[in-house]
Amino acid sequence: MMTALAYEWWRLRTLRSAWWMAAVTLIVTALLALAFGALIKDMSSDQGQALPVSELLVIMLTKSPLTPVIAGTLGVFAMGHEYRYGTIRTTLALTPRRPVAFGAKVASIAAVSVVLALANLAVAWAVALPLLAGESLTDVSAALLVRVHLGQVLLIVGWGLAGVALGTLIRSQTAALLILLAVPFVLEPMLRAVLANSGQSVLEHAAMFLPFAAGSAMTSAADAGTTLMDSSAQLGPLVGGVVFLALVTAKTAAAATAFQRRDA
Repeated sequence: MMTALAYEWWRLRTLRSAWWMAAVTLIVTALLALAFGALIKDMSSDQGQALPVSELLVIMLTKSPLTPVIAGTLGVFAMGHEYRYGTIRTTLALTPRRPVAFGAKVASIAAVSVVLALANLAVAWAVALPLLAGESLTDVSAALLVRVHLGQVLLIVGWGLAGVALGTLIRSQTAALLILLAVPFVLEPMLRAVLANSGQSVLEHAAMFLPFAAGSAMTSAADAGTTLMDSSAQLGPLVGGVVFLALVTAKTAAAATAFQRRDA
């Protein structure tokens, strides 16, 4: 297993696209945190209604959509590059036991996703603290901060593993990337809109259980005195996290089974 992990780490380190994608997501996180913070503060002052500082902080820390996308993209690349360039045979020659080879990819992408999440949270904090210098952060509960940080890390790891699973199941890097982007940003919002406007309470409730909608609940400001973002149409953070991670686990298990049974 250690040889397989070392090989996967070497592959990630020598993948130039991984470095520039990580750099881009840090820059985008900083810019979006600054933009969200400044815009919301201006809107609050114009409307004469102060937004709870805890909610503003949560938005600045977690609402960059690029970070999970980059983690998912790296996950797709972990398998997609293997099939695109025919290096899967080299990988299996080095690590003949397929469960070990697949497990090494999952572990390496999970680790990179954790680092990416923590780095982006650190950048967001670096932007948020000066912008909120005039605000009292003593009202922000430690439990909320722990839950939001843990939720953000798990969300980004989930995206990374979803990317690995898609790259394994589909084998086409381009198709896997299209599905990775289309499901959360196109298909799910359309389906949620249909279900939410169905007039049937069962269907409206079912919309909350869509995978990425459930995952986003992990970083909601549901217990922060929310006034800006409506959390009533979301699952609770714990239930949403369980649903999202269970679906990602099931998809990863299906990918592991397919990788074990199919020819290289």
